[in-house]
Amino acid sequence: MAYGARNTGHGIRHKMRGVSFLNLLSILLLALTGLLLLAYLAILINPYVSFNPFPPPGGPARTQGPTPTPTATFTPALPPTWTPTATFTAMPIPSPTPTRTPTRTPSPTPTWPPTATPTPRATRAPYPFTCQVEYRANLYGIPWSGVAGHLQDLDGNPLPGYHVAVNCPGIPETLDQVAGADARYNLMYDSGAAWERACDPSAYRALDIRVRIYDKYPSQDGTFHPVSDWIQVQLGDWATRSLGYITCTLNWEEWKNR
Repeated sequence: MAYGARNTGHGIRHKMRGVSFLNLLSILLLALTGLLLLAYLAILINPYVSFNPFPPPGGPARTQGPTPTPTATFTPALPPTWTPTATFTAMPIPSPTPTRTPTRTPSPTPTWPPTATPTPRATRAPYPFTCQVEYRANLYGIPWSGVAGHLQDLDGNPLPGYHVAVNCPGIPETLDQVAGADARYNLMYDSGAAWERACDPSAYRALDIRVRIYDKYPSQDGTFHPVSDWIQVQLGDWATRSLGYITCTLNWEEWKNR
């Protein structure tokens, strides 16, 4: 009996010791669980606490340790270099230049009686005469193709007696026209030095005609010298271009054969 009771008491104490250890372990787990809940609560309230291992981005920067300051490197200084001092050179003072006395400009003296200003003339040309062509309808009022014209000085005065060479297509050139020799042409073209030559007296034709003015008098060898350049006349095959009218003006006022 005594031995059995002793064993029973020993077993009870052993069981009580085991229960006490489990209780302590349960209390420790409850305490850790409470601390963990408090930590989660603190992180929930302020996610930027120092013990939060995963803080959200954009928060205040965590305090870092002091940045090491670079150590200054000692650079040996060179001895100063001697700079020469500029020497002042005296410049000679220029002597004063005398100021010229203003000269009185004489006022223009009026001329009496006043002199007439000469009328500007045409520029001197390679030949004594320069000629211009004007296209118009012939004065006959019928199908007719040809050339006509007159000679004049710079003031419009007629200059008769000059020979006119007309080269119609297919007809040899001849000096058969003399300015002012036919009174009919002078009356028709209102000039005392008029001339005319028909290249086709029966139709309006497109013709290419050449005309040139020659001197009044032959030279010592019996030939007449040209006094104008060649004049090109291009007629059309219609009425208003059936006449090429040529006006030749003397440009050399001092020319002896005028």
